[in-house]
Amino acid sequence: MSARKPVWGRAALLAALIGLAGCDYSDAPQAAPLRMLAEQPADYQGELVTTAGTVRHFQDPLHYWIEDDDLNRVALKPVEKVEAHLGKRVRVTGVFHYQENAGREIELESIREEP
Repeated sequence: MSARKPVWGRAALLAALIGLAGCDYSDAPQAAPLRMLAEQPADYQGELVTTAGTVRHFQDPLHYWIEDDDLNRVALKPVEKVEAHLGKRVRVTGVFHYQENAGREIELESIREEP
């Protein structure tokens, strides 16, 4: 009976690996540094992205964005999800939008502070 245990263990491992191979990762966000979003915004239009930066804002009209050390910026919406993170480094995930006359923005799905 003990000879069968390794066979069952291997069969379970094989089944798990086959299951993972069938997973669809097309819904996973693309990692996109702010520099790339600023330099090649059309490449990310409508895509789910994840990026990081420091939250900044302007009061009139009220809007928030994240920026990196080179001042590459992307606006963040809705403001209600962002205001508590002002001045902090965050990682955001959301849908990226770009319009030549309106700029770059991310419609947030999630935002979390980084150390």
